[in-house]
Amino acid sequence: MSNIASPFHGLATELHMLAAADTALDASTKVAEVSSVGTLELSANIIEYNKYGSDYKQKLVGQKDSGTLSLTINWVAGEASHTALKTKYDSGASQIFAIKWVSGSENAKATFTGYISGYSIDTPVEDVVSANIEIAIDGSVAFALDTV
Repeated sequence: MSNIASPFHGLATELHMLAAADTALDASTKVAEVSSVGTLELSANIIEYNKYGSDYKQKLVGQKDSGTLSLTINWVAGEASHTALKTKYDSGASQIFAIKWVSGSENAKATFTGYISGYSIDTPVEDVVSANIEIAIDGSVAFALDTV
């Protein structure tokens, strides 16, 4: 496989729960029935300051924040990966995750550690039952934009 070299859609995107950051991504690590991995939004705090004699404010980059990922799954009560997400929420333990983007034979991934900070189940009358899961990302996000 090679890196993604042109615009692509998210249809084949995968989310994985890993034992270690270098764990191979395969069917055993894949979270089942993911309908949305949300938006991966990285930001940095900007510190503004001024000084005498300057017509413009100065800026410094402060701490960075990898934010929160809002995951939606088509909830299946007996699915092992869904149970694992709930177990991580209950225990408060951290988990290593990977998002894998796939475009034909090309792919890329982002790996990060996070905590399940929210777990809700939505039960509509005329739609699929879903779980909404909030993952608070702890630390940096490592991108592998070449072969995964």
